Amino acid sequence: MQPNFQTSFIPKKPVSGESDKTSVVHDTDIFTLAATLTFIVTALLYGGLFLYRNMLDKQIVEAGKQLDDARSAILPDKIKELLDANSRITTASNLLEKHIVNSKMLLLLNDLAVKKLKFNDLTFSNKTGVPTVRINGEVQTYNALAKQQEIFANSEYIKNPTFSNIALGEGGSIKFQLTTTIDSSLISYKKSVESLSINQ
Repeated sequence: MQPNFQTSFIPKKPVSGESDKTSVVHDTDIFTLAATLTFIVTALLYGGLFLYRNMLDKQIVEAGKQLDDARSAILPDKIKELLDANSRITTASNLLEKHIVNSKMLLLLNDLAVKKLKFNDLTFSNKTGVPTVRINGEVQTYNALAKQQEIFANSEYIKNPTFSNIALGEGGSIKFQLTTTIDSSLISYKKSVESLSINQ
């Protein structure tokens, strides 16, 4: 008998030592997956922050240049001139606010004085911001003195008139001392100017 030779080179049986590999399964560790995701997220955040910081640095440099340009555009001489003008206006305003006109007070005292009254001495004080007047005077009768007290008490500009040191003088006259405060609107120069501008 002749030997039976196989003419096909395809093996009919599996070759020894090889297994059937129809499905490949990759086992992945959960910690490795978490670490990889954390690394990727961290890298993306770091890159984003790096780009954001570079953008902010450029904006700061640009804003600095704009500020320098604005400073050079403003004229220092003009600023000094405006500051000086502001200082003069403030000083003038303060002077106007504190300036007083005593002539209106004297005219008021003259208008309110009874016929038989004589002022011998007048002292004006405005140290505490409250205009105060002290007058030494003489009147012919007690009735005239009482009438004068009533007139001063009814005046809107004379506040708290107090008569003291009443004594009999030479020739039968009655001497007295008057202390009173004056409404500051009466002697205010500013109010005086405002009233003139309103009347015109």
